[in-house]
Amino acid sequence: MSLSPPFPPGHPSRHSTPPLIRVLTDDRAGNNAQVLGVAEALTWPMEETRLGYDRLVRLPNWLRGRSTLGLTAAATAALDGGAVPDVTIAAGRRATPALRRLKQRHPQMVALQIMWPGAPTGGLDLIAVPAHDRAAGGSAPGAHPADPRVIVTLGAPNRVTPAKLQAAAADWARRFAAAGAGAGAGPRIGLLVGGSTKRAPFTPEDARQLGGMVAELARRTGGSVVATNSRRTGDAVTAALGASLAPCRYWLHDVAKGGDNPYFGILGLADLIVVTGDSMSMASEAASTGRPVAIFAPGGGTSKEARLHRALYAHGAARPLNADFMAAGETMWRYTPLQDAAVVATAVRRLVARSAPR
Repeated sequence: MSLSPPFPPGHPSRHSTPPLIRVLTDDRAGNNAQVLGVAEALTWPMEETRLGYDRLVRLPNWLRGRSTLGLTAAATAALDGGAVPDVTIAAGRRATPALRRLKQRHPQMVALQIMWPGAPTGGLDLIAVPAHDRAAGGSAPGAHPADPRVIVTLGAPNRVTPAKLQAAAADWARRFAAAGAGAGAGPRIGLLVGGSTKRAPFTPEDARQLGGMVAELARRTGGSVVATNSRRTGDAVTAALGASLAPCRYWLHDVAKGGDNPYFGILGLADLIVVTGDSMSMASEAASTGRPVAIFAPGGGTSKEARLHRALYAHGAARPLNADFMAAGETMWRYTPLQDAAVVATAVRRLVARSAPR
């Protein structure tokens, strides 16, 4: 449901109320977090359009163009209905034709694409890509030197904000205490576990190695562990992880069993955050907290993931999780949290201000 009047293009009252954002979401949680993170940073009314795809979505975007090719009938109807947006945000190559279709229908709209869309790039007003993406061409965060429409971020935009972390910490502190998790004088270690991807497996042996290193870290620091897996983790990996954490005080949430997800609670309460290197979203979110981050990346990860890890190490947000991590007597470090969603939102605000009637 729209929270702002659906004024048509050219209507004199179009910008007399806060601009309306339309977010295009789909079945990929990481993409959705990026879209919603930027939309929430803008603080304007928001309308969500859920996209579903058929097998034709595998076709290259130069062939799909601005058409509904690759979209389900329900997604097409949802896309073509709804209010006229001032800003539409999409993430990932699959959603780009839908974004370009809306831009063609509503030329005054600001079209923001998060992550590289593939060819063609016409019909897009702003493209936000992380520095680890090859499309960034090795550019440092900021404006891309070769294309003024491209803004380069250090990590992936996300929904992590100080206010969200504070609220989640207040909520989950009570829950963790009731479960006997995170008690004690030592640091609370947050553990965020992903799983296998198309590019790399995450095996039970990897989980045993990770759990053993985290349990040893908890022993050395006198800390405790609050952990969650993800939809990609799998039962065998989760079981191996739990068994390897047994020597320390820990609490492990299994998303497969349902219940409220403690993810933001862990981000808000942890003194130190350990993430698996398979998820660039998790690494970026952890580095948006200002808390020390340890990255577990067996085999070094793929080239794109490794580039992000190196960028986070250089920023001072993260270090590799290894046997020497947090040596005896070493204190927690601090750094400037990533604020990639706010950076992109600022660029969108500039574009909207330029398009507003004078």
